[in-house]
Amino acid sequence: MTPPVDVLVLLHNNRAWIPGFLNSLRRISIPVTVYFLDNNSNDGGADLLAELLPSLPFRTHLFRSRRNNGFAGGMNRLAGQSGSEFMFILNPDTEVDEGCLEKLVGRMQSDSKIGICEARQYPREHPKSFDASTGETSWCSGAAALIRRKALEEAGGFDERLYFMYCEDVDLSWKLWLRGWKCVYVPDAAVRHFTQDLTPGKLRTAENYYSFRNSLFLYHRFGTSRDRSLIRGFLKKRLLSSGYSWRSRFLFLIALADHIRYIPYLSTSREGNDRGHPRVRLDESSLSH
Repeated sequence: MTPPVDVLVLLHNNRAWIPGFLNSLRRISIPVTVYFLDNNSNDGGADLLAELLPSLPFRTHLFRSRRNNGFAGGMNRLAGQSGSEFMFILNPDTEVDEGCLEKLVGRMQSDSKIGICEARQYPREHPKSFDASTGETSWCSGAAALIRRKALEEAGGFDERLYFMYCEDVDLSWKLWLRGWKCVYVPDAAVRHFTQDLTPGKLRTAENYYSFRNSLFLYHRFGTSRDRSLIRGFLKKRLLSSGYSWRSRFLFLIALADHIRYIPYLSTSREGNDRGHPRVRLDESSLSH
């Protein structure tokens, strides 16, 4: 029997994607309840969404926040509003392929130790490896992933104190691995993802800042002595390489300084990975790019 699934969707100025996104949700054939949280958008997207939701063939809930809670904070709030065993976290700049969610649920039900399973994204995919027979992978992207509520609760949810945007999904995945849960990639389940690199001329200031700073958080929380050369290479490339503009390198320096104030919290919340879990691999994260 297919269990009910809660679909969790966080929005912030995503008006352009809403019609195509909602149409793709109609392809889902299993019982779902969709929970939307608008993270203080200013593009009229929440009003458009409210207008279109009554036409959908399943139950929906729309919440509006007066502040931008970031991805981690927003998802934690949506998870708290929902109640099903399985939660499908989904970006609004995606379109769900037919059978995507059904395949993710089937894979999740096949193994009670799977805490999160991720759909394939196209036309761009994250460059990380996975086991061809089991689908086990280092981490699962938060753009389109099915999460078991019990696993999320055991991990303490997304860490919204550290992560406003970027790397929160890696952090959660590694917490799951260290608690005995599995992270699995399901390439047969797919979503089309209109990522930033497909948006010409879009400023990446926030992306560069948070990606750099939050990568350092991952090192402090999960790194081992074997990762020292990796962090040195990461800093050298970002701060000294001519491949980045002076403006970008100055931004990285600000992010480097900013991350220092979080080190006491990172020290007290460090995960027990001193021996190095085989799936907690910093070379599979943004630290190696």
